[in-house]
This record gives sequence, C-alpha cells and structure tokens, in this order.
Amino acid sequence: MYYLNMVFNVIVSALIVIQSALALPFNTLIFFIDNQASVFESGDDMYTVIWSTTLPGTGYVTYNYEGTEYTVKDEINGAIRSEDSIHSVRIPKKHLDGNSYTCHSQHVGARRAYVALKGRTVSSEPVQFKGYSGQEEIHALFISDIHENPSLAEKAVKNFDTEADLIVMNGDAVSFMTDAYKFKQVLSHAYTFSKGSIPVLYTRGNHENRGEYGSDAIEIFKTSTGGMYYTCSYGPVQFLCLDSGEDKSDDDWTYSGLVDYTSYIERETKWMESLTLDENARYRICIAHIPRPDNRYGNDWTQILADLGIDMFIGGHKHRINFEYNKESPFYMMLDGGKNGDDRYIATMVNIRENEIYVEAYDNEGTMRGDHTFAFDS
Repeated sequence: MYYLNMVFNVIVSALIVIQSALALPFNTLIFFIDNQASVFESGDDMYTVIWSTTLPGTGYVTYNYEGTEYTVKDEINGAIRSEDSIHSVRIPKKHLDGNSYTCHSQHVGARRAYVALKGRTVSSEPVQFKGYSGQEEIHALFISDIHENPSLAEKAVKNFDTEADLIVMNGDAVSFMTDAYKFKQVLSHAYTFSKGSIPVLYTRGNHENRGEYGSDAIEIFKTSTGGMYYTCSYGPVQFLCLDSGEDKSDDDWTYSGLVDYTSYIERETKWMESLTLDENARYRICIAHIPRPDNRYGNDWTQILADLGIDMFIGGHKHRINFEYNKESPFYMMLDGGKNGDDRYIATMVNIRENEIYVEAYDNEGTMRGDHTFAFDS
C-alpha cells in the first residue's frame, strides 16, 4: 500500500508540474483544504491548530503578534511533516487569543534524501480567533457521542439563546478510528461547531480507541503530556481533561489482545497525582467520557479529583442527560447528553457564573430536556 500511494502521489505531482507549465486548473481540483482548521486546547497554555488537505503535504500557520510576523511549521524534531494530509501546529495561547491566523499547506508528492517533488500551496482565509476576554459569564457547549450524526447535534444546538465561548467534544465523535478519514470526521465536527474561532476541548471516548489510527490521532494533538489528557484554563475556570480509556477490560475479545489501557491509565493516574491545586481558579471542572472515576482499570480517581479541588465532573457515554449522577460523589457529577434512546440528540450548554453553574439541555426536536442550577459558596 505504501508503494502504491507513493506511485499515485508521484503521478499526481507530475501532473501538477505539467498543468502549472500549461496554466491548467488541475491542481485546484485535486489539492485543497478539505477540513478547515479548528483550535484545540492541548495543555501548557498552548493551542494546537489542526486542519487537513486532500493530499499529503506540509502545513504551517502564519500570524502577527505584537508587531512580529510568525510562521509556525508542522514539524517533528526539525523535520517538516510532509507525508500526511492532516496538519497540526502548536501555538502559545497568548499569541492567538483575540488575534487572527491563516493556515497554509503545500502538496508534496514524493520525498527522498536529497529531492522532493512539490506542488502548489493553498491557504485558508484569515480566521479571527476569540479566546477569553474577561466576560462575566462563560458559555461552554458540550457535544458528546455524536457518532457520525452531526446534523442532529446541529439542530439541537440551534435552540440555545446564547453563543458558545468554547466547545467541549466529550468523546465518541466517531464510532471507530480505523484511518485518517475517520479522524477527518472529528475535524469536520469540530469545525461545524467552532468555525475555528473559539477553543475546542476534546476528550477521547471509548469508540475513538477502536482502530489502528487511534494512536496516530493522539500524536496529532501534540498535547503537553503526550497522551489525550491535559489541563487548560479559560479565564477563571480550570479544566482537567482526562482519557477514560475503554469500557471493557484489556482481555476482552473485542480488542484481539492488541491493547494495554491498563498501563496507559496507570501513567495517566501518576500524572494526575503529580498535579497541584490551582488556587487561582474560581471553578475546577473535570471532563471525561466514561463517568466512572471510581474504577478506571483498577484505579480510583475519586480522591485524587477531590484533592485537586474538583467542583464538577462532566461525563458522556450514557447517551442521556442526568444532572445529579452519583450523588455519593464528593463533587457534583452530571451526564451531558448525546444521542438518546428515543433517537433524539441532546446538546448541553454549561453557563458558568459568579456563584453558580446553570446547565440547560435541548434535543434536535427543540424540546428542552431539562435544566439545573449548581450552587457554590461565594
């Protein structure tokens, strides 16, 4: 398959060179941006900008910050990535908040030790990005368990009166992660709701673990931890975004003996234990797809989260809304919706205020599926 792809890319690149000489529009039809960029939180006060093109090539982002022009390239240890059609660039949050950025990619049909066959460069329109700007009320839109049904989620989201300040994709955006095409669906969902102009917090669901591209997808996000878990802040709110792994044990026949989430979750647990309480945060919210912090591959996260001062745990996976899930927990727990058993999709808006968090949920038919106020001491 590798050599077939190489031959195909060489042929395409040769055609691009020929058409350039003859001023034909072939390259415009073949190489273009097929998924516009979204800006993902990735830890350490950084964003990761991710987009994709129809064919492999390079990727870079340009912007101006405090009078300096920046060009940030998609590279690993000095080598510019050119063999993939998915591109990701990590940029400091302070550089993008309240600023505009533009994504660029150049087609690379073949690359050898001392030569590369390159085609045209394509660019996005400049995107104006909005980070935290000191607003008193923060609106976080939660979209879980899309499972390739973005149209239902879009209809549900249209019922909210307020616009989201950030998007939370809390797992199972797709039903499996077998190749780059499935990851491009995740990108498509992210752009549908963010338009590349507000941050996206993404957690991995159990279904995104299923398939050989699952590990490749993690590397694209370039998180501060190397896994799909990280911390980030939006104004006075600190988020702890966790990877809850699968919903079955490693030895389940489903995985053909090709997973070791036990070791992965143990590493994540040790990382959680190394974290310290953020004294400056007004709210601390934990996000994870599977709402079972008490049992993640033999690890009980409950006390760790309590020690970190978590105020609320928001999970998905159950495909329903529940504002008082697990009342025995030392912190508030809720489920944020998804495609319900009645074949309706439920989206949730979390409105973060001075001394309360007000949550409302609508389905794609315009029915309010519930609302709830979580009170906090001043």
